[in-house]
This record gives sequence, structure tokens and C-alpha cells, in this order.
Amino acid sequence: MSIELAPGNKQGLSLAAPLIAGSGAVGLGDAWPAPVNAAAFGAIVLSPVSLSPRRGLAAPRLAELPAGFLLNTGGQNPGYRRAAQEYGRNWQRLGVPVLAALDGLDEAGGQSMGDWVRLAELWGESGLVAGLELALPEEAHPRLAREVLNAVRRATTLPLLAKLPVGQAAALAEACLQGGADALVVGLAPRAAYPADEGPLVEGAVAGPIAFPFTLSALRRVSALRLGAPLVAAGGIQTHEQVRMCQELGAVAVQIRSLLWTDPLAVARLAVAVAG
Repeated sequence: MSIELAPGNKQGLSLAAPLIAGSGAVGLGDAWPAPVNAAAFGAIVLSPVSLSPRRGLAAPRLAELPAGFLLNTGGQNPGYRRAAQEYGRNWQRLGVPVLAALDGLDEAGGQSMGDWVRLAELWGESGLVAGLELALPEEAHPRLAREVLNAVRRATTLPLLAKLPVGQAAALAEACLQGGADALVVGLAPRAAYPADEGPLVEGAVAGPIAFPFTLSALRRVSALRLGAPLVAAGGIQTHEQVRMCQELGAVAVQIRSLLWTDPLAVARLAVAVAG
């Protein structure tokens, strides 16, 4: 089996299996829960890193929902330089393509477009990763999506995957491709708020089974556009049946994240079922 996520890119991005470890599912490639290892996946997406280190939010960061959870770390990460120096050598030993994640685009208080462009340059020059995944914010509009992808595309020749917020996926899809995205990831679950066990509200993207209906709806709308780009489904995928649902709606690959944290044995079984 070979799945090409960047058919128009000279470097290409070929996967030997349709499962992708989603952004942060295995940290910076160093957090593999037994019995799962890189062989179960066609690619992995690293935890997002910023140009400079970030301490993240104080606890509580997690709120459990009836069918999932909210998690907001505040973007905690060691920064590009330390991540590349301390973990980069290990990525090359994994035997599968490793993608760097760009997240937290927020001109007011987070990373700016300029930060993303510089990170794209650094990742491209490093030779450590096979591509980039750009997670667009919920408030993105087509012009912003096009400008962001254009700017990053000019900065690197690496394959680019645009991760679309589910509520805006159909509206942003074509603009991302016009900007230079090679594939579309559908999608980034909506944000919500719920009290943590300790009491305070936690606000973050919904995760776990609760996210899957949003993914399915957004994937159907993007697939109906018939844009011709590879589609990757992401958000709440837990079972082989759900993988098949996504494939029937046009996804060539799917991302798994929360299931790796809650039931790694189920991930091992899913990898075998999907491969068979």
C-alpha cells in the first residue's frame, strides 16, 4: 500500500499505511504507549513547537466530558532549537515520515504569520521532517488562509498539509489549495468550555469520541467540493468502522490522537484491521 499526500510536490509525501499519529499524539516522537510503535503508522505529526520555548497554562488543563474531554496546554513546548537538537536524531530512526506542526497562529498574542514563515524556513533547512501541518484558527477566513499558505509556501518546498477547523472547512478548502497546500486535513474540532474536576472552566478543542460527528460532517462537505486534493480525516476516530466511513467520504488517510492516550491497545488492533 502506498498513499501519496503531495502528488504535485517534487519531494512527495508517501505513506505506507493510512493511519497517522495526529499532532502531539506521541509528543515529539518520544511518547509511545505500549504496545504501539511507529510501525503502526504511515506518518506521525509532532507536537507543535514555537520559535521560542513556551511554559503553557497553569493547571487545570483537562476537563472530562460525557463523551470525550477538553485539553488546553497553552502551547507548552521547548521551542524549535531544543526540539530539533534533542529529538531530531530520533525522528530519523522511526522509519516513517515525520511532520512538524505549526499551531497557535494569533497575531494578537500568539504566533504571527512571520513566526510560521520562519519556522517553515528552519524546518525546511533542517532536513529533519518530511512535511508541515498548518492548523488554521477557527476565525480564519479564505483570504487569511490563502495569504498564510502563500507565505509558508514561498518559505519552503516541504509538502504542506492545511488542517481546517471543522466549522470553516468547506469555506477554507479551496483557498488553502490556491495558497499552495498539497493536502487538506479535516479537521480541527470546535472549541468549548467545561469545568475541570478542580472547579475552574477549561476552554479548548473537544477531543475523543465527541469530536467524530463534527469530523464526518466537515469531511462530507469538503469532499463534495471535488477539489482533487488528498483528504485526511482527523478528530474522534476510534474504530475501524469509523475509518471506513471516512474513506467512503474520500479520505485517503486518517489521524488518530486521543485513542493513543486512552486505549493504546485499541490503536494496535486498529492498525492491524486497517492494514488487513
